[in-house]
Amino acid sequence: MKVLAIYGSPRRNGNTAQMLDAAVSEFPEEAEIKKVYLSELKFTGCCSTRDCKTTGYCVVEDDLQKVMQDIIRAEIIIFGSPSQFSDVSSEIKMLMERTWWMKGALRNKIGGYVITGRRYIESTINTLHAFMLRHRMILGGSGALGFTFTEMGGLEYDPLAIRDAHATGQRLVELYQIIYKNKLNH
Repeated sequence: MKVLAIYGSPRRNGNTAQMLDAAVSEFPEEAEIKKVYLSELKFTGCCSTRDCKTTGYCVVEDDLQKVMQDIIRAEIIIFGSPSQFSDVSSEIKMLMERTWWMKGALRNKIGGYVITGRRYIESTINTLHAFMLRHRMILGGSGALGFTFTEMGGLEYDPLAIRDAHATGQRLVELYQIIYKNKLNH
């Protein structure tokens, strides 16, 4: 089981990271788990050179090149994003833009997510769903939402957030076991 956990929040230990950590904790001990903290990388969004149409890969040389290889290698990809201005974080959005060249490479990978935010999280959910469906990924459930309020506090005021994050991780493991049952027996 090859898992890629993509931390899309600029806060390494914030609410989003706590939820993503909870989801990832549900993967079995033998799972290969790679954690990527996008805020610690130097990269840009798509530069629209369209060179990837002829080369078959993204030609922009930055820290995202390694992440793109991790994406291709992963069997399960789980995103963690705060809802910022009613959408995914800018780091997640730039990553998504840069996967345009991967047409077909993410087909049937299992995808999941956790989202934290205050209000208007629907657009964030829609963006993540659209990304996964556009790449023909298998959407691993309804994800987990953490309603956090900067002026009032964090996840301690949303008792369902961590529970739902654990359930999201459990669902991704369950789907993996269904889809890759032959792989588990070898």
